[in-house]
Amino acid sequence: MRILSIDQVRPGMITKKPILGFLGQVLLNADVPIKERHIYYLKQMGINAVYVHDERLGDVGADDLISSEVRSESRALVAKMIKDLDASGTGKKGIAIKDKDILTIVTKIIGELIDNRDVLFQLRDIRGHDGYLFAHSVNCCVISTMIAVKMNYDIKALRQLAVGALLHDIGLVGVPGMILKKPGLLTDQEYDTVKQHPRYGYEIFRTSTLFSELAGDIIHQHHERSQGQGYPAGLRDSNISGPARIVAVADVYDALTTDKSYRDGYAVHEAIEMLTSWGGEMFDLEVLNAFLQNTAAYPVGSHVLLSNGESGVVIKNTPGFLLRPVIRLLCKKDLTPHPAPYDLDLKNVTNLTIAGVIDINEPAAD
Repeated sequence: MRILSIDQVRPGMITKKPILGFLGQVLLNADVPIKERHIYYLKQMGINAVYVHDERLGDVGADDLISSEVRSESRALVAKMIKDLDASGTGKKGIAIKDKDILTIVTKIIGELIDNRDVLFQLRDIRGHDGYLFAHSVNCCVISTMIAVKMNYDIKALRQLAVGALLHDIGLVGVPGMILKKPGLLTDQEYDTVKQHPRYGYEIFRTSTLFSELAGDIIHQHHERSQGQGYPAGLRDSNISGPARIVAVADVYDALTTDKSYRDGYAVHEAIEMLTSWGGEMFDLEVLNAFLQNTAAYPVGSHVLLSNGESGVVIKNTPGFLLRPVIRLLCKKDLTPHPAPYDLDLKNVTNLTIAGVIDINEPAAD
């Protein structure tokens, strides 16, 4: 298994993992031969990468934190809920209808994360440019709940945290679409409008039978920062709830690694470097460490360039050594195929480092 940018995908390659649309629908399932028309439509939908089979990596795979079925169901639920909220004006009717469905889906997410508590966060969430809010809400819920599981939250707190994380951006329905969809940086006035969405979200959520102070604090405080740089209230340190601090890390990480209208998403290792550099200035260090200790900087399937000029695909990440994965060397220094690919565990090789993640024109073997 390896991940290829959509421009490198060729007809005849075989999908390794399902590709989901922004409404949660399966665009292409796993083990499907890719056709020319598939590539065209995936590009039209903004899908920028695909996991594909590669005969040189036939033994390579990685478990996701949650199944593609639950991820698909979660996106579809958020999409339907947002549509209902937009239609209802105040949002009161829409969220009340979905309370049971929300509880059902977060219970599934929590169950899978507990079952997979030893699984690293080491796969890219492939998504298109449409429906950012739907995929972002689900990914934040998954990452936040993963962190909380690692921090030994009890089941009641996990359930409330997962609800708050899934709904953390629900107040964006109160922000004019022309601002949310603006293809570029916002003006100060537009940004001030966006900064009210935690308040909008909290008011909407207060009408739900799922309301709890824990989940409400997440929705209201997930943009607050440790030294008071955040919004809407400029809270500091212990005045920000612990669960909101968790969702703050997940929210920023997912935003950094997602394509925007004004920039491409950062690579995972770049986002991790940024979060690390901001450290306690913006985030709770205990939360940040729980995230970093369980997130691979170089996801399985990534093609990485080594400091000696050779390159290969990450085939495994080891807890405690997330900057030094196991790599299958596939290319020589001139990027021609290596005559005898072999596996290299960087935790045992101190004279080599990863210089970066690359896209190369050498196609995956079918």
